[in-house]
Amino acid sequence: MSRVQTHGIVLIFLIGLFTAVNVIGSKAKGKEPPQVEMATWVPLDISGWTGTNETPPSVWSEQLPHANFLVRYYTKGPAVVELLMIQSADPGSFHNPMFCLPGSGYNTIDSGVQSLPHGDVSQGEFSKSFEQLIVRYWYVAGPRQTPNLWNHKWNIFWNKISGNHGDNLSFRVTVRDAGGEDPGKVANDFSDLVLQEVQKKLTDGRVAVR
Repeated sequence: MSRVQTHGIVLIFLIGLFTAVNVIGSKAKGKEPPQVEMATWVPLDISGWTGTNETPPSVWSEQLPHANFLVRYYTKGPAVVELLMIQSADPGSFHNPMFCLPGSGYNTIDSGVQSLPHGDVSQGEFSKSFEQLIVRYWYVAGPRQTPNLWNHKWNIFWNKISGNHGDNLSFRVTVRDAGGEDPGKVANDFSDLVLQEVQKKLTDGRVAVR
C-alpha cells in the first residue's frame, strides 16, 4: 500500500470519526443544563480581580441553539479581561478562535500553545484596524482538559461511549485592556488563575466521572 493510499485511509477514518462525534452530540434536543452551575466554576472575585456578569448577545443563541453562555468582565486597577465560557452537549457548539476571529475580520498575528503552571492553553494574537486582541483558550470534557479543539471533540466522543459524564465546556480569556502592562503576561496570569479554579472542580469530585 502506497503512502498516499495510507494517508487517504487515515483521512477517511478521521472524517468518519468526527462526523460520528457531531451526530452523537447533535441528538441533544434544546439546551442541556450544566451539571455544575457555570457561574460557580470561577469566582467573581479572584486574587484581586473583580468580575461582573454580562448578558450574552441574543444572536449567539440563534447561532448555537444547544449552548449555554457565560460572559464576565474582570477588572484589576485599569486592566480589563473578558472570560467567555460555553457549555453544551453538542460538539458542534465548540469552535476555535483561530477560525472564528479571522472570519470576523481579524488578522492572525501569532498562535501556539502556552504551558502555564496549572495547565496548557492555546494562545492567539489578532488585530483589526487599531484593535489588538490577546486570547487564551482551552476546553474541558468531563474530567479531561485540553488546549486543542479536535482533542476536545474526541474527549466528548470517548466520554459518551465509555459512560463518563460531566460538563463539556470551553474557556476563553481575552485581554480588553492590559492597564499598561504586557498584555501577554496579563493573559497568562489571569488564565492560570482560572485554570487553578478549573482544576479544583476536576479534582474535588464536583465534576463526576460515573
